[in-house]
Amino acid sequence: MGTNSGHRAYRRFLRRLKPRERYEPLPRSRGPEKLAGMFGLLEALGHPERTFQVVHVAGTNGKGMTAAMIAALLAAAGRRVGLYTSPHLLDIRERIALEGRPIPEGEFAAVGNAVLDAAERLGEEPYISYFDLLTAMGFLAFQRAGLPWAVLEVGLGGLSDATNTTGKALTVVTRLGLDHLHVLGDDVRRIAEQKLGIVRPGVPTVLAAQPAELLPWLRRRLQELGSPVAEAEAFRLEPHPEDFQRVRVAWPEGPWREVATPGRRVTGPLLACAATALAAGELLLGRAGAAEQEGRARAVLTVPLSGRLEFREKVLVQGQDGPPFRTVVLDGSHNPDALEALVEHLARWGIERFTLIFTMQKDKMVEPARGPLSRLFGGAHAIITLAPQTPRSPSAEELGSFIGEVMEGHGAAPPISLVPDARAALLEAARNPERPLVVAGSFWMLGSLLTHLESDDRREAGREATLRRGRDVAPKGAAS
Repeated sequence: MGTNSGHRAYRRFLRRLKPRERYEPLPRSRGPEKLAGMFGLLEALGHPERTFQVVHVAGTNGKGMTAAMIAALLAAAGRRVGLYTSPHLLDIRERIALEGRPIPEGEFAAVGNAVLDAAERLGEEPYISYFDLLTAMGFLAFQRAGLPWAVLEVGLGGLSDATNTTGKALTVVTRLGLDHLHVLGDDVRRIAEQKLGIVRPGVPTVLAAQPAELLPWLRRRLQELGSPVAEAEAFRLEPHPEDFQRVRVAWPEGPWREVATPGRRVTGPLLACAATALAAGELLLGRAGAAEQEGRARAVLTVPLSGRLEFREKVLVQGQDGPPFRTVVLDGSHNPDALEALVEHLARWGIERFTLIFTMQKDKMVEPARGPLSRLFGGAHAIITLAPQTPRSPSAEELGSFIGEVMEGHGAAPPISLVPDARAALLEAARNPERPLVVAGSFWMLGSLLTHLESDDRREAGREATLRRGRDVAPKGAAS
């Protein structure tokens, strides 16, 4: 399908999909019965999920980054692989990657129409969710592309997630913590049971570094489930003591090697995900010899992924003149552990008295988040928040009251500004571009903001390209 016709088909399909993109009530059931609609849909499609081997990644934090790293490892070893992740930031096609690239527009429309046709033939019962539809589209896209491997990130939980409808070659559990408390429960073991719903007897599980109090229980539970365990902590990764963009890596019993991460600051979550991916690589690809180790480490440490403790310099608001933000940190953190990591790295990087653009969905405004949030708010010079954008968003009054409650006993809350949308938030922050800008609390907000940002270097490159084109077309004798 040509580029133009593919784009037109894509736009038509998005209009068809839009009515399904509604904010659904939080699901009551987290049992296997929730998957009845998904199983029926896959049967109607001819079971595309049976045509590739699956690496399935669940967890509370780091599962998207870990999934992308495992896909990069497989690709670097010559395997043709698909990657399914969520949520997306800028383009819904980010969720389905074919051999390292977002699915083309025309192909997205083709698999989407096929899935929607099948769903409409099945009717309203059993229920097929928006996420079910997107997951089935990913499976069908991988089948149509003839990909022998797929890496799947769980959307929510594990046991009754739409991705948990496939066979497994390997399961991966990233760090577990408190999130989605209204759905999964407010006890970390209850949450862990949901995540471990992806595990299958006889299929190995890679276990990321876990809270010390949870690890013995996890080991026993995986043994009961009949899954051999490989622990990622056997791989040692440390930040270089003097260089934010270098990592020291050592295989079990191996010598230290240094790997550069150009353009990316090394973070604790990055290292944890990389160790987990490297452990997965040992099971999927075999033991790495000395010559392979540095290549595998480089493959995982250089995977691009926006909005996860992302550090940028010299960033501009599109279409606006004036000086750039000197420093910007973009992080979709919205649960206690992720917020704790954000606060820790801001301190490590010496970022203080910053402008904070912040919002948070109602179901994330929970007691365990208050500790790290009090430290985040306490480091801010000013807070900018957005008017409610979804039914799950708090009102300005609710969010302001929550911030005040969080700061009670921790000092006065910084001044809070309410703006109508993401661009307005950036323009408000741009009044003080010398102050660091931190964006946190929500991936949907982060995606909206990213559409309005560009690097100073990119703008200068664009200006230079325009000047070159002008020189190229200037008539002979024209002034240069």
